Amino acid sequence: MLDRAALLRNYKLSEILELKFVSHDKHHHGTINEWVVTYAAPQLRTYVKSKEVTQPVLDEGLEMQAHLVLIVGSRHILLWDMDKDGNLADKPRLVGMTSTWDRDKMRIGS
Repeated sequence: MLDRAALLRNYKLSEILELKFVSHDKHHHGTINEWVVTYAAPQLRTYVKSKEVTQPVLDEGLEMQAHLVLIVGSRHILLWDMDKDGNLADKPRLVGMTSTWDRDKMRIGS
């Protein structure tokens, strides 16, 4: 398991999106990119366009922002934006890797 996490450390965004789920995974199939496009994005789109979300935005003059967040292994965080019309951005942003976090600033009471 640690070997796989170490391998992910140097992956670029395009390589992460092409990672495949294991064959015995009952809920995910294909690559990460395929899963987002065929399953996760439509689910988020349905929620974003639902009356439950759109009505308060209209009634209260709010600005709606939707993001799909994927954590791949323990190394990469992908942030994929969706607009108010339910359109997913062409590709996500690679937000960060845990290895780059400043551990001293993360301590409680610092």
